[in-house]
Amino acid sequence: MEYYVSNISEVKKEPVQVKGSKGAYIQWLITREKGAHYAVRKFTLEPNGIIPMHLHKYQETVVIVKGKCKVCVANNSYELKEGDYIFIDGGVKHSIINDNNDQLEFFCIIDYTDDMSIQAIDEKCG
Repeated sequence: MEYYVSNISEVKKEPVQVKGSKGAYIQWLITREKGAHYAVRKFTLEPNGIIPMHLHKYQETVVIVKGKCKVCVANNSYELKEGDYIFIDGGVKHSIINDNNDQLEFFCIIDYTDDMSIQAIDEKCG
């Protein structure tokens, strides 16, 4: 496919499948099924929503477009807000927490690897 045009409102919003996630939703905007070698996903976390600590082989870049959140990555914790972004390499544990009263929205760009599985980690965000 040479190109693809759509609107985010037309993409199904699904619950995030990382074990322990709460109030977290994902929309797969661009995928290999559309001919891309990477994926662009939009996430929405409701107030007090969480994607708990996990890791995977693929790299990701998270770009905050609305709200604020706490991101735990490796053994560090960061407060991110609209306009901030973070790159997380494959195999690095991380979690995202919306501990605010406003909705959080971010885009997440990932590469495709031979193993796209996600491993939940029973560990709290510092």
